[in-house]
Amino acid sequence: MVENAITKVARIAANALQGLFYKDSSGKIHKIPTDDKNFGDITGLIGNGSGGDTGGGDNSDHPSAGADYYAGSLADGEITERYLLYQRDESVAEEPTTSKTVTLLRDVGTKFNMAGDGATFLLHLQKTVMTAGAKGDVSDIELNYDTSNAVKEGYFTTTSVYPVYIKSADLATTNELDIPINGIGENLQEGKNFLAPHLKVKFNGDGTMTYYSVTGYDNDGNSAGVTGANYDVVVDVIATFSTQKPVAQLPSSINFFTGQAVGQIALAGTSDYYENSMDGLELAFDEYSYHYRDLSANTLTGKVLSSDLGMKRIIKIPKEKLIIGYKFSIPFNSWPSTTASINWWDKTNDGWSNSGHSTPQTANVAGPSQSTIIVNKDSIVVDYTRSLKMIFGSKIVNYEYYDQVDKITSYKN
Repeated sequence: MVENAITKVARIAANALQGLFYKDSSGKIHKIPTDDKNFGDITGLIGNGSGGDTGGGDNSDHPSAGADYYAGSLADGEITERYLLYQRDESVAEEPTTSKTVTLLRDVGTKFNMAGDGATFLLHLQKTVMTAGAKGDVSDIELNYDTSNAVKEGYFTTTSVYPVYIKSADLATTNELDIPINGIGENLQEGKNFLAPHLKVKFNGDGTMTYYSVTGYDNDGNSAGVTGANYDVVVDVIATFSTQKPVAQLPSSINFFTGQAVGQIALAGTSDYYENSMDGLELAFDEYSYHYRDLSANTLTGKVLSSDLGMKRIIKIPKEKLIIGYKFSIPFNSWPSTTASINWWDKTNDGWSNSGHSTPQTANVAGPSQSTIIVNKDSIVVDYTRSLKMIFGSKIVNYEYYDQVDKITSYKN
């Protein structure tokens, strides 16, 4: 029987592959489309795939973005062994589009084979307002990782995995890797003219890493001069990481520390890399800040209300920043007013005596202050200090007041 061309095409199409069975990273099998005709089975081929030349990996719920891949859940404790490799100096202005080479703090090997599973990055974006083509205010904006791509006020929403994770094998190539910050962002112009900012990263094989930003934008596309914003990627932290199975998270009812302490504070109950700390650590500070005659001997001489010094009572360290070696500043509240007075109490054998001491809270009262936390293994170092120039008639004496930590627990957002 002679078969005409139309009949031949119809016969081939009727038997052609029209869908696939595939297995996601959790082992669940899916089929697309959902009818039952002519399916090919690739469940044995696809599972934990590779991202190809640009690195990364495959996860159906958390798709890769260039070299950035989903290594696991930080919240569930699947990310471990995070050691600081680099931390940005926040006192120095950043030029994100200028290539920057940094020396890593640990030996990671020439093939990045001495740093666990790879490198993780903490980032933020530098936002530049554009009005009719003219550059305006520059500010920082944090990333909001959301696979549903929903706008969040005051954040840049991204569907790219965050924190960023890059495999050791991809870094070992010493090729320039691309990390796009995909997503809806701030949705300033409802997608009229949008380009995702990109981070370019290269491990140089000699203990250094080079990176720079490729500018993205969200504007109205006006050829006479755009209105909207430009965005550049700023690298805040680079650290090692490894992966493991999920670990049980300890509730906030479990105390990692109770007492009164300044300086290095040993923690009990936290896992080595804080994998079991839910969404991070919560530090509860004392109502008072204390002056010591001898800090090492814990000899107290006076106290003031911490609120009078603009010191916070609760400080949270998010889990993403619980990296061994990470150091960051604790913010102060603003002074209540320039006309307020600060009262203090003297230490006596019987307790505390309010002797009516008072000093005006004026611009020259506040001296230098320290406000740092350092994350160590099984301990943190807290230095939350306010220096005051106490006025006694014509005499001015400098006193340092330390805010003590009363309790440390985990917390849940």
